[in-house]
Amino acid sequence: MSQFLTVERLIEAIGPWTYRKGPLYLRLADAIQEAADAAALDAGARLPAERTLAEALDVARGTVVSAYAALADRGVVQRRRGSGTTIAEQTRRLPGSHHRSPELDRVAASGPGIPIDLTIGAPPPSPLTAELAASAADALRGGAPHHGYAPMGLPALRDGLATRLTAQGLPTTADELLITSGAQGAISLLATALVRPGDRVLVESPTYPGAIEVFSRAGAVVLGIRRDAVGPRPEDLERLIAVQPPALVFLVPTCHNPTGSIMHEQRRREVLAVCRRHDVLVVEDLTLSDLVFDGVKPPHIASMTEIEHVVTIGSFSKALWGGLRTGFLRADRSLVLRLGRLKTARDLGSGLLDQAAVVAALPRIDEVIERARTRARDHYEVVSGLLHEAIPEWEQTVPKGGYSIWCRLPAGHGDRFAATALSFGVGLTTGAAAAPQEMLLDHVRITCAADLPVLREAVERLQAAWRAQLGAQAHAA
Repeated sequence: MSQFLTVERLIEAIGPWTYRKGPLYLRLADAIQEAADAAALDAGARLPAERTLAEALDVARGTVVSAYAALADRGVVQRRRGSGTTIAEQTRRLPGSHHRSPELDRVAASGPGIPIDLTIGAPPPSPLTAELAASAADALRGGAPHHGYAPMGLPALRDGLATRLTAQGLPTTADELLITSGAQGAISLLATALVRPGDRVLVESPTYPGAIEVFSRAGAVVLGIRRDAVGPRPEDLERLIAVQPPALVFLVPTCHNPTGSIMHEQRRREVLAVCRRHDVLVVEDLTLSDLVFDGVKPPHIASMTEIEHVVTIGSFSKALWGGLRTGFLRADRSLVLRLGRLKTARDLGSGLLDQAAVVAALPRIDEVIERARTRARDHYEVVSGLLHEAIPEWEQTVPKGGYSIWCRLPAGHGDRFAATALSFGVGLTTGAAAAPQEMLLDHVRITCAADLPVLREAVERLQAAWRAQLGAQAHAA
């Protein structure tokens, strides 16, 4: 006999579903599906009757009817005459609507942008970048074939990266590396090769919004692992994996995006142990790892196990320039060859002139990283101080590195404030974009990568936007 799910229990499980995007019935369907996928609703549980739920949610009965029908089409629920609507086993589920990252929306947008865009945590070009204009001769000297197609990457760059990672305590050979179009290109390759529609992908909550979008576009059900002060909670990871093994677990352990935290070494080992026990692949994103404010960082997760258990990705965008579309992926040789073949079919390889420019930067890369780290720390201190003065009621998470300040609003919804801030000329990333299950709706991310005069003006505009929103809320009350 199926367990009957009360209206109160269902409403608690789905959370504040109305702030999602799309038609009302799809918002409700997506919220119920995410609750079921996160094991907040048990398989076999019987959902409330359509009319009863509609009255409790203060929506038309047709909204609930359409939501239940969409869930049935996706395989999330089963509907039998006389038995009502019950949560199905997770076997043939189709994905719901995909997640959209406002950060990627800004990058893709054409035409004039908003006056101050704080959705992108990327600094201006390093002073060294202007010296790095590479030529075909530079690429050829780096081992490029004369025809110019090198899908695995420029040999000199693969060799240089292998030496650098080995010096960091992560023994690596050139044939364990694939050069990608930034870390985003590496994430996209992994999603295409390893994720199938209906697969689960586990990420930290919050995490990098661009990764959530890539995985959801691949058809994955993206679920968030709750975090505490030292990283993702192993017990939550264990619970999610036990329900259904995921295709992979995506982590940003050092200079976490967006909180700027560093996963404690012991927590890294605990999380890795859970994944090893269930034979689940870990993807470790090192994109921001060079921006630790004090320069001290724990060992990479990949250094704690055999190479086949962890894929490591990284990029030069935070040290040199995002315009040099050069990242990398470290994995066991068989996976590198598989991904290299996929990359060949996609684009025949990333640009060799960009790669040659990075090769030229490698002898001075530590100097460049030190400047970037100092800039990140100094900008954080200035912006954090300004925010404390301008909006003292915001609760700031103190980062240990990176270009972000993660803020909790004392009242209101992050998306709503972001809309208000946009009317004052400032673009923000919100908790709804950084968490796949509507977990952090009262958060926003402030990036500190822009020049200081721009950031000072941004804080002034945010203060005005916050006062305007509080005034509107008081008037409405």
